[in-house]
Amino acid sequence: MKLTIIPVDGTVNKDGLAYLKLDLSSCGIPADVHAFQWEENEPNKGHIEFKSPLIQNQDVTELPDWVNACLVKWDEAKAAEEAAKQAAQQTGQ
Repeated sequence: MKLTIIPVDGTVNKDGLAYLKLDLSSCGIPADVHAFQWEENEPNKGHIEFKSPLIQNQDVTELPDWVNACLVKWDEAKAAEEAAKQAAQQTGQ
């Protein structure tokens, strides 16, 4: 899985499918996080990027709880999009 989360604008991009302006306020993202990256080519490897240039990126080998909470928001957005498409198809028939 390739994953990018950018809290400031509510972006969660999973495997090339991005949802923007998601409400991530309930996910418990630490205030000093700028972005999260999970690498597709290297299993169990990612890093947290911080807002302060004085703090180095933090490498991680498993998804933090707040990232899993953001993935739930992505799943909800995808399900809503698919439901809307299905409803539109049914109305068009």
